[in-house]
Amino acid sequence: MLNWSTTNLTQYNHEAFTFDEEVDVKKELMERNPDIITMGKVRAQGSILYSRGDFTVNGQVSASVTLPSTRSLTPVEVPVHFEFTETYLTRADHADQYEDDDLLILLKDDRLDLMPAVKDNVLLGLPLRVLTPAEEAATELPHGDNWALISEEEAAPLPPEERADNPFAGLQGLFDENNADGDKK
Repeated sequence: MLNWSTTNLTQYNHEAFTFDEEVDVKKELMERNPDIITMGKVRAQGSILYSRGDFTVNGQVSASVTLPSTRSLTPVEVPVHFEFTETYLTRADHADQYEDDDLLILLKDDRLDLMPAVKDNVLLGLPLRVLTPAEEAATELPHGDNWALISEEEAAPLPPEERADNPFAGLQGLFDENNADGDKK
């Protein structure tokens, strides 16, 4: 399950090894993120290319995860789909062959295991804002007696409240760079 011997993968020298598997990571991901209500199997597909003594993985992952709505806590099925590229190094001194922004992972043994990458990327791909279709379609945000939910756009222009009787008001401007007396004690 997304775990191969590097010896076997080297036989595909300069020819991509392709994979397409479904894995069940529900238990592990629900333990790591308690917001996950349920999820289906994760489909991982892609290719592994052995070149320059290292393995470059180009993968696509898709899953369906049920999360609570961030507004009403109603369960919402959220599709997750992402692509990733990672290079697995067989030796640490190979790192200087790659660009600084390449994701490089040093192999600890003779196995290339993509399960940690798949699990981590599914969790990283979960949206922070989850709404039901009805909540997304609503033109008016929820409100009640003496309260109302406002959007970030509505909140941005609100000026910060300043108190006239601020005890620190006398210190304002004391450390300004333009203050000629700033260096004197």
